[in-house]
Amino acid sequence: MIIELTTQELDRCIEFSYKCAKNQQEIEFGQSDTIPRSHIEIGRDNLIGKIAEVAFSKMMDKYFGIMIALDFEYYPRGVWDKQDAIINGWRIDVKGTRQGGRWMLIEWSKLNFRQKEGILSHLYVMSSVNWDRVKDLPTGKVDIVGCASLDRLVHGVKNTLILRKGSCIPKTNTRLQADNFGIHFDNLEHDWNKVIHWITNNPPFDTSGYPNPYNVF
Repeated sequence: MIIELTTQELDRCIEFSYKCAKNQQEIEFGQSDTIPRSHIEIGRDNLIGKIAEVAFSKMMDKYFGIMIALDFEYYPRGVWDKQDAIINGWRIDVKGTRQGGRWMLIEWSKLNFRQKEGILSHLYVMSSVNWDRVKDLPTGKVDIVGCASLDRLVHGVKNTLILRKGSCIPKTNTRLQADNFGIHFDNLEHDWNKVIHWITNNPPFDTSGYPNPYNVF
């Protein structure tokens, strides 16, 4: 589903994302042995994610009449927001990638961290953020591609790949900086009417029994 941000919404995302970068760690989440990222790289990653969050919020309001409070609070180093969205008790993590990416990647380190905090997300939403590669700026258009529930982020599930640190994303030369579960866009759930009907009419499932991905190895 295509959602377009206004110029004002886009400007707010840009300002927020690069200000946040000044307070954030320079290494990948939970990966102390990776090459430090510049504040420009951190800001760009923040921006992709924040645009995805705003687009998801707009989709929910426009098509389903559900209001989601957006978080534009600046957190100090070492402190993270809890969830991107909560609907009927369902914790939702909104992921974003620049246009061209075809995989939803969920880092094991983030799953491990959220599990220790007792706040694993129930649902993971994937968005493709349209990007002007020449200007290195977002255009404001977002394709909210699909989603997957937490129970697909385990070993041995069909169409969920285990992508280990140092390997490449399938059919690309992009080497991963962390262990991930990967689901191709084609294998995500795309029927938003079905998804929203389910989460608004059913309580969230218990995440306490989630099998930590690191414990398998």
